Amino acid sequence: MTSKAALAHTLLSGEVINARNIHKLTGYSNVSREIIRCIEREDKEGFGVIVSRTPMQGVNRYGVHCKWFDYRLSKSAHNLPGIKKMKEYVNKEIKIQRKK
Repeated sequence: MTSKAALAHTLLSGEVINARNIHKLTGYSNVSREIIRCIEREDKEGFGVIVSRTPMQGVNRYGVHCKWFDYRLSKSAHNLPGIKKMKEYVNKEIKIQRKK
C-alpha cells in the first residue's frame, strides 16, 4: 500500500493523525504538507476533502510548552464525494497489494 493510501485509510477509519504518529501510520514525516497535498487538493493528486484541524498544546518531557494539530476527517455532506473517491482509491491499492 502506498503512503497516500495509508493516509487515506487512516483518516477513513476515524483515527486522529498528528505530528507524533504520522510516520508510524503512513511513512510520511510532515503531516500538514501531506494532508494538503494528498487529501485536500481538488486535482488528480488529492480528493477535495476538508480535514478538520484541532489545535493542541502540551508540555514535552523537558518541560517545554509545545503546540500541534490533530487532523481528523469530517464525514459531513460536502465531503461525501471526496470520501467516495478516497474509498475507491484505497480499495484499488489494497487489490494491487494482494496481487503481489
